[in-house]
Amino acid sequence: MYPIQLNLKNKRVALIGGGRIGFRKFKQLAKADCGEVTVISKAFWPEFFEHSYPGIKLITKDYDKEDIADADVVIIATDSQEINDKIKQDTTPQQLVNHTGDKSQSDFFNMREFDFEDLAISVRSNGGDYKKVKQVSKAIEKYLQEEYGRE
Repeated sequence: MYPIQLNLKNKRVALIGGGRIGFRKFKQLAKADCGEVTVISKAFWPEFFEHSYPGIKLITKDYDKEDIADADVVIIATDSQEINDKIKQDTTPQQLVNHTGDKSQSDFFNMREFDFEDLAISVRSNGGDYKKVKQVSKAIEKYLQEEYGRE
């Protein structure tokens, strides 16, 4: 993988999945200044509705191929491997895909990022254990705060 940050300012993002992993992706997208985000799920975690974000639409329905037709970025995060694989089959080569159930079918992985002073620090696992990424990034953040303090 080639480490980059992705500018989503004028991009259309389709996130399919309203569960725990979908919500984690949703929170990242809410901070990313995306052009337009559509989240499709037949059911959503209640946390999805705790805040309103401009440019993010939540649609309660079953997935349909048309849901991703205009998307520049597709994030696949349902709890069904069968549906996830179907969504991946429906994508085009021009779309960037994050298949949360199968890293071999992903064009990119998300990183956990935190700010420290004027730095943005990212930790990633190459599509592996997110809990470990969270643990390590929190340890790094704690170390930096203890060692260097805050400005």
